[in-house]
Amino acid sequence: MQCDPETSVLSRGKVLLGGSPLCLLTLSAAGGGVWEALLAGQPVGEAGPGAGALARRLVEAGLAHPAPPPPSPGCAAGVTAVLPVRNHAQGLGRLIAALAGRCAEVIVVDDGSTDGTAAAAAAAGARVLRHERPLGPAAARLAGAAAAMTPLVLFCDADVLPQDVLSPDVLPPDSDWFGVLLGHLADPAVGAVAPRVASPVPPGARAGLLARYESARSPLDLGPRPAGVRPGSRVSYVPSAVLLIRRELVGFDPAMRYGEDVDLVWRIVGAGWSVRYEPAAVVHHRPRATWAGWARQRFGYGSSAGPLAARHPGPLRPAGQAAAVAAAALAIAAAPASPVAPASSRGSRGRRANAMATAVSALPFTGAPRPRWRVVRRREVACVVAAVTAIRSVVTAVRLARRLAAAPRPTRLAWVMVIAGRRYALEAAADNVRRGWWPVLATGRPGRRVLALSVAVPAARDWWVTRPDVGFLPYVLLRFADDAAYSLGVWWGCARARTACPLLPASRPRAGGRRRGRPGDRG
Repeated sequence: MQCDPETSVLSRGKVLLGGSPLCLLTLSAAGGGVWEALLAGQPVGEAGPGAGALARRLVEAGLAHPAPPPPSPGCAAGVTAVLPVRNHAQGLGRLIAALAGRCAEVIVVDDGSTDGTAAAAAAAGARVLRHERPLGPAAARLAGAAAAMTPLVLFCDADVLPQDVLSPDVLPPDSDWFGVLLGHLADPAVGAVAPRVASPVPPGARAGLLARYESARSPLDLGPRPAGVRPGSRVSYVPSAVLLIRRELVGFDPAMRYGEDVDLVWRIVGAGWSVRYEPAAVVHHRPRATWAGWARQRFGYGSSAGPLAARHPGPLRPAGQAAAVAAAALAIAAAPASPVAPASSRGSRGRRANAMATAVSALPFTGAPRPRWRVVRRREVACVVAAVTAIRSVVTAVRLARRLAAAPRPTRLAWVMVIAGRRYALEAAADNVRRGWWPVLATGRPGRRVLALSVAVPAARDWWVTRPDVGFLPYVLLRFADDAAYSLGVWWGCARARTACPLLPASRPRAGGRRRGRPGDRG
């Protein structure tokens, strides 16, 4: 077992703070000893009484991650590789050869190709299933899984290759991406596991701006930290570009063109199974070759929000606290004017109507010309929002300190959690502005100021931390274009599905940490 890099060990190992959603776990003296034994590398069965239950709790909370042992010899005989392919004859033989040495069988589902895909797959030794007309990747995966005879299925897209095939010289001799994935399935509670899908620039290659940006911000690359996958957490989905799954759990919805993998993962988790993201296993994905294809990909990922919301209404709705922060920012930016007479000329009923009219006029958040007077000024609204936030923070800290009375230094722990929660809320609010509400904000000058702030600050911080091989200004502009294409897809998908769930705040706040809540979202 390994501790998550962002887990804070406090009070000499008695208190753990971290995970996603953010949580605090207080350990007893015996639990602290088991925790130290697990971190030292002792197997769960030898770490002490209650080690199994504690390890499961730590993993489910995201405070720690399993380090499964290497799979036993012969385990690969229980895996069938399924490749859904359409018009991808070039390079297909190389992928089939890489998988044939690890899996019992390789099945290629030719989804209505018009080139030599079927012939190339057969020549490489794969079993070929053919659709006379394109039925979509979900239907192709279902057909391949139905033809498999093994308990495990490895789905693999045609535009990926394992890292040990592309870059064998930079890997340690014992590196085995397939064995790392297979080890997780030794746990009977794990239903599926996915590797890291990266898009690195090959060493020595002269890459263009698109390839360099994709290397830093690929929507399929979920980062270097392992995670349990569930809605509302830091890693809320995994793509099916490469996915190792138990065959009885395969149930893609063929009606979905995008987001079918997110839908499947959420249904698996909802049924009580665990899904893991394992970045120690790395495969390389070939990014889109043109800017038009890049924009279509982002738009398509966003368009899945509507159909997903129809099947899973809760996870795609903005979290209550984060949505409240974003809504306050919109209200401050819009500085709405009331169309009714000044409150001083009316009674209490008139003041209530005045306040109601002010609230209603804030809903469109447009930049239309305003009357010469306003009921509420931007500065006044900002002061009210700041005061309410401060009061809520103090109240929350006091309540948490009472609940943590048995822990060492409860007041300090309470404030650490409150500050972390406010930071997560602001980050999520900026994300909702960029990837959901920017078409509304862009209609007026005040809204554009909020939008610019929500774009520039996270992008600048991300550029400073990651230092991609892209200049600062191109990086910021491309991130905005990335989010804009995704957001337009969200609105389009919502219109087609006749739902506004991905754009409306949840009725109740969800406990949360920083999350990757939407398909194709890198956070």
